[in-house]
Amino acid sequence: MQNHRTACAAIARGDLAALRTAIAREPSAATHWKPIVDAAFAGRGDMVELLLGAGADPNVVSGTGSRHTPVTRIVQYHSTIPRHVGHVQALRVLLSEGADPNLAAGPDELPPLAYAAVGPSPQFLDVLADSGARIDTHGAAALLDEGRLALALGTSAEANGRDGRGRTPLHYVAWSGFWKSLGSDAAIRSADLLLDAGADVDAAEQIDEGGEIFTATPLWRTLSSQRNYDLAEYLLDHGADPSPAVFAVTFAEGGRQGTRGCDLLDRFGADWEQTFHGRTPLMDLMYFKKPAASAWLIARGVDVNATDPKGRAALHFAAMRGVRAEVVEALLNAGADPAIRDDADKTPYDHAAENNRNKLLDLLRPAR
Repeated sequence: MQNHRTACAAIARGDLAALRTAIAREPSAATHWKPIVDAAFAGRGDMVELLLGAGADPNVVSGTGSRHTPVTRIVQYHSTIPRHVGHVQALRVLLSEGADPNLAAGPDELPPLAYAAVGPSPQFLDVLADSGARIDTHGAAALLDEGRLALALGTSAEANGRDGRGRTPLHYVAWSGFWKSLGSDAAIRSADLLLDAGADVDAAEQIDEGGEIFTATPLWRTLSSQRNYDLAEYLLDHGADPSPAVFAVTFAEGGRQGTRGCDLLDRFGADWEQTFHGRTPLMDLMYFKKPAASAWLIARGVDVNATDPKGRAALHFAAMRGVRAEVVEALLNAGADPAIRDDADKTPYDHAAENNRNKLLDLLRPAR
């Protein structure tokens, strides 16, 4: 087995000398995927150069579920992990040593240019372009490059072209973060070009979520990834189905975040009682212990006693997960039945007791 742990520990400490020593003692560590991916993520061009010189593959794919290459590990946007000049340097080193600027990888199986557009992270674009990154129809859409996009759109075939995961250029417009600097009108104009060329406003990427298929439309993508509400309203005005985006807005909104997306989808007739994995949006908020938007759903009048295939209602999930007492009170005040029994013949009180949710017991205790 390759011993790469010492090399990774040196990278984590930012210790170039220790990395050099680790590779000298265990040369095979340099060819393991993790050290070079870690060095790229840290923005350490000097470490990346050292590892490449010792035999690391610039196009290696990580052995984790994210399936990153060193390049996609650099350019994928993370709101809490800012990129700095060291990441640009590391990217230059990788590309100069044979990294493929067009290799789609990472958790979303995107080419590097598209990842850079999500943030956006424009500091990477020239580096990628200088190394041969192609700007096809999807790439032009991600960049909100109306000129390139207009030239690429001869027929509806181009407008509805699919990438390796079934996503069309309209998905890439929805994914693009360049609206933050160019304005939401730039995203709308790019979407307009695509729709005029025959793009399907509800084209769907089929995402397998634990054995159930979720249909990810451009509307879902812009609300879940960018919260570009102006583009979302444009898509809805042009016939987009609001329902695929329901879980995205209820999960992300509520409280201080506001409920603009919920209000928008509701105006266009969204289905707030739909289920995924058997759970309605209200149940899902309890299941994931993210109840902020539950107040909006309750005020909207959703069925607080709807049950999943195992007979569990929102109150059961609230008890299992231990959501705040005021959320449970809101459910009860809205008519949630504390005596409701699931298919295991358990009440919400039973689940609260089993899971040591002691703060909820008085609220859920059966009446005598």
